[in-house]
Amino acid sequence: MLTEKDGFVSSKIYSIIQDNQGLLWFGTAENGIMRYDGRKVTLFEFDRMNSNGLTHNDAGNLMIDRKGRIWVGTWGGGANLYEPKTGKFQLFIKDPLRTDSLSSNRIQSLFHDQEGSIWLGSYDKGLNRYLGDNSFAHIDVETSGLSHNRIWDIEDNDNDSLWIATSFGLNLYDKNKQTFSHFLPAPDNPTPTDANQIRSILKTSKNKLYVGTQQGPFVFDKQTSLFTQLKTVDDQYLGQVNSMIEDQEGHIWFVSSKGLFRQSNSGSLIEKFDLEYNHGLRIVFEDSSRTIWVTSETHGIYKIVPHRKFKSINSPELTAPNGITVDANGDLLIVSSSSQLYKWHVTSQKLEILSTPIFSDENGFGENQLLEKPIIFADGEHVLWVAQDDGLAKFNLKTKQIEIVEYPKSDPNYKEFREVRALSTDKYGNLWVGTYKNGVYRYDPLTKTFTHLDDSFGLSHPEVLKIFKDSEQNIWVGTGYGLNLWEEENQRFIRFTSDNNQIDSLLGNIVQDIYQARNGKIWIATQKGLNLYLPKTKSFKPFSRKNGLHTSLIRGIADDKNGNLWLTTNKGISTLNPSSGKVTNFDSYNGLLGLNYYANSLITGGNETLFTSSSRGIEFFNTLDVETNNNEFNVVLTGFNKMGQSVKLEQPYSYVSDIKLSYIDYFFSFEFSVLDFISPRKNQYAYKLEGYDDNWIDIGNQNVVSFTNLDGGSYKFLVKATNSSGKWSEKLLSINLTISPRPWKAWWAYGLYVVVAILVIFTFIYFRTRLQHAEIFRQKQFVLALEEQVAQKTISLNTQASDLIAANKQLQVLTYKDGLTGLYNRRYFDKKLTIEINRHDRQKQPLSLIIADIDHFKLFNDFYGHQQGDSCLKQVAQCICTSAARMTDANCRYGGEEFAIILPNTSIEQSTIIAERLCLAIENMQIPHEKSETNSFVTLTLGVVTIPAGEKTSVDSIVLSADKALYIGKLNGRNRATRAD
Repeated sequence: MLTEKDGFVSSKIYSIIQDNQGLLWFGTAENGIMRYDGRKVTLFEFDRMNSNGLTHNDAGNLMIDRKGRIWVGTWGGGANLYEPKTGKFQLFIKDPLRTDSLSSNRIQSLFHDQEGSIWLGSYDKGLNRYLGDNSFAHIDVETSGLSHNRIWDIEDNDNDSLWIATSFGLNLYDKNKQTFSHFLPAPDNPTPTDANQIRSILKTSKNKLYVGTQQGPFVFDKQTSLFTQLKTVDDQYLGQVNSMIEDQEGHIWFVSSKGLFRQSNSGSLIEKFDLEYNHGLRIVFEDSSRTIWVTSETHGIYKIVPHRKFKSINSPELTAPNGITVDANGDLLIVSSSSQLYKWHVTSQKLEILSTPIFSDENGFGENQLLEKPIIFADGEHVLWVAQDDGLAKFNLKTKQIEIVEYPKSDPNYKEFREVRALSTDKYGNLWVGTYKNGVYRYDPLTKTFTHLDDSFGLSHPEVLKIFKDSEQNIWVGTGYGLNLWEEENQRFIRFTSDNNQIDSLLGNIVQDIYQARNGKIWIATQKGLNLYLPKTKSFKPFSRKNGLHTSLIRGIADDKNGNLWLTTNKGISTLNPSSGKVTNFDSYNGLLGLNYYANSLITGGNETLFTSSSRGIEFFNTLDVETNNNEFNVVLTGFNKMGQSVKLEQPYSYVSDIKLSYIDYFFSFEFSVLDFISPRKNQYAYKLEGYDDNWIDIGNQNVVSFTNLDGGSYKFLVKATNSSGKWSEKLLSINLTISPRPWKAWWAYGLYVVVAILVIFTFIYFRTRLQHAEIFRQKQFVLALEEQVAQKTISLNTQASDLIAANKQLQVLTYKDGLTGLYNRRYFDKKLTIEINRHDRQKQPLSLIIADIDHFKLFNDFYGHQQGDSCLKQVAQCICTSAARMTDANCRYGGEEFAIILPNTSIEQSTIIAERLCLAIENMQIPHEKSETNSFVTLTLGVVTIPAGEKTSVDSIVLSADKALYIGKLNGRNRATRAD
């Protein structure tokens, strides 16, 4: 069900249409129009500032004409015509000054007849025929013989006439003669009420005419002019009809005041289609994928997939849990939770009672017996074995005789014979009974004796979940810890269990089902996947979620005549083609009645029908009828953002084919959706930006793609998608994208650069030549004088140079040292960190950084004074030098009470040890701090980050990460070392 959480702001929906692209439109009674693309809802509401917008929010009546335009009938704002390609609404309203304007501002119905005329039915002013150019012809009770001015619905009869549903009967309008014929379902009622109020008309593909009235649906015979009221299969009236459709398979759907009903295409029987909420239903609609949409005024919108062939055996006697098997004819044999036997005839789909409850009070069993899931096993053509808890019985299908089999109470452990989970027979006719906690019991019907097969016979686990006899008469036992194969010669079990060190061992130990396919291969279902047994090597080939299965927990196995495996799971039903590896998953969106099933309860009956058992009861489907979705759907653009803001384009998004961007728009994103509404969360997407990407990029179910800093030029953005069955569509979203180049990168800019460069070079050479000549002349004048001075100054300069070098070295030391603590200062930290990041990139070594902060230092200064504060900083600095004392380490005063330690070639573990050691050392110095909120002594909080070898980083990035870790450490109570990675 779709609700407000999915973006549907209103559940008062009075019409649904699907446009030519495949988008769904919902007309509401209070919130305008909602458009749905499978992922989000776009709302069209009245906006007085928009002259091209919707004119009224009560816009419940929608119609799409043959040109793809959408007509909107409002309840108070006239009619609107929406052009999808431009996104603009055209308004038609009643104008008292014009006789050819719309007759009423309340439009009840819309219709485009087969001759091309547009008809608008009003609430109280009859019919309007659109003449074009905002002009209408009027037809009403006063001027033309219409039986009532409220027009509920309109339908073609033929080229020359229309059926008109009014509040007082059905009208047939002759367009040539402009006359009406009237037909009343209740001719004895002279008022526009009850059956005479015709609310909807449906003309079927077989030219059958249905009319929906206040008293239910009728079939109208055009030859006899008689109305026949329709009832359900149990002779019940349907109530007031709100909507009717014929689906693509020819079924007729009715939405009435009593719920949703369907009339089969093969007969006249009408059955109720039970929904979670059956009251308040308003509209029924079928989209192009044959999905049925039903609106509820109080709860939301139902999506129904009726063409899927998953069904249930609806019988109140078959309360879960049930045990199932099939007889020799392929009919289903059932033992109910009350231990009563039934037969479901596959061909006639009739349920036959075979027995009274077997484990009843009359047969010596109590009520607790019925709490356990019953087990049934067909032994030959006429014998059934039935078990439930500690009860075991033999039933003869031919004579209907019941034989209770009792475990001998003389056995001191007889109470352990209970909670039966599995039954089978061996080649000697012995019955094998698997229990939930006490292993296997083998019963000999001839001697009526039991043999207990437990771990002393090699059984891997006492919890037995399945016993299976293969075509070679081997007995397999699936348990809660592994698979067992009985060796008759040695009278022992061979165990198969899961081993993580062996890839060909059993995948999973809890065996859910064992099955032999028609080709003889044996398959084992476990809680971790599916296993194919390889007899030559006595090993297994696993299949799991890595192979495309929807889940690892496989409940039951069966196969069809095409070799496909059918699997029941805890998340629906899957098919696996063992040859190709292709997997198809079915869930509630594919028509499943639920998702979880009982273990080993998938049975193949007649006509390729598969039966399942679950807490919901017994369900079945024919493998030949189960369809996968092969339809292809349009992929449309549903949104476009620039710089993080939604942008309105010149056309509605879904019709956009070209987008032009400026170089300033360096960040933008596309939003899109494939218009497959069956199961939008199953749709997969891939995109490619031609001119940038060479290959398709898969993005899963994500429907948004962003780009940043693209070079100027022309691109083509392409998106493809799968339908809900995983088939990639050939229909692509294609958008031509043009990005204007940056002005300084345009072709004319490069030309200008060349001209300017030539001029600069020429000017430079010219002036440089002149300067060189002048310089040569001056140098000749000074050469002699300079030579004399040079000799005199040489000695003096050498002395000064030595002094200057020594002074520079001292200045450099002072430049990079902190005057108070003697540590390196912030300038040195910035320079050193840049050097180490470059070294980290070159040498592929880890790089660590610690940023530390003295806890509550301001309080320390305020209480002890700045002199003691300076002393504290010096002690902390000395402790840091002692804790991080490698020559390559850089201990810096970062600022105030903050310190930074650069640790080249230091791993996560090493940097953590240094930080934690320093944290402990500071606390152990026991510098008193009475005002600290963390400790009675001075403590240090440290943020640590390590950039692994080969990972890129920057000064800002690593400092930000360490600072973030320091912040987290402070939030977590201070006096600790906290990592950011």
